[in-house]
Amino acid sequence: MKYVFWLGMILFVTGCAKHTAPVIDATGTTLSLALHEKKSYGNLAITVSRIQESRCPMNARCIRAGEAIADLAISDDHSSTTVSLCTGADCGMQKKEAQATGILGAHQYQLSLVDIVPNPTKTLEKGTQKVTFSIRKIK
Repeated sequence: MKYVFWLGMILFVTGCAKHTAPVIDATGTTLSLALHEKKSYGNLAITVSRIQESRCPMNARCIRAGEAIADLAISDDHSSTTVSLCTGADCGMQKKEAQATGILGAHQYQLSLVDIVPNPTKTLEKGTQKVTFSIRKIK
């Protein structure tokens, strides 16, 4: 009976152990986040705050090709910033790029867009909008 008690205590304590979030480093991390989803990495929190989709759907005739823009809110314990990442033929018209640098105090993070799905140029299916991007600490 004594052993069952101690085994129960050990399982309880290990179950209550604090799990620390991974950190973003210079090698980078690839993430996929849905609209308004939040993920934490160390003291860094990342949220997709907005997705603006205007890419021309497949099998459609459009005046312009369009673009998809994702706004990512990045914050740490002391500051926050928002960066925009763009994909599509008309990103230049919006003065947006597929890469951006987020500055939080003395730290800088390089973000690079991989994809925004669903992509109307490749599918007519609707689904949960997700942004896939890589982030790495550069300073």
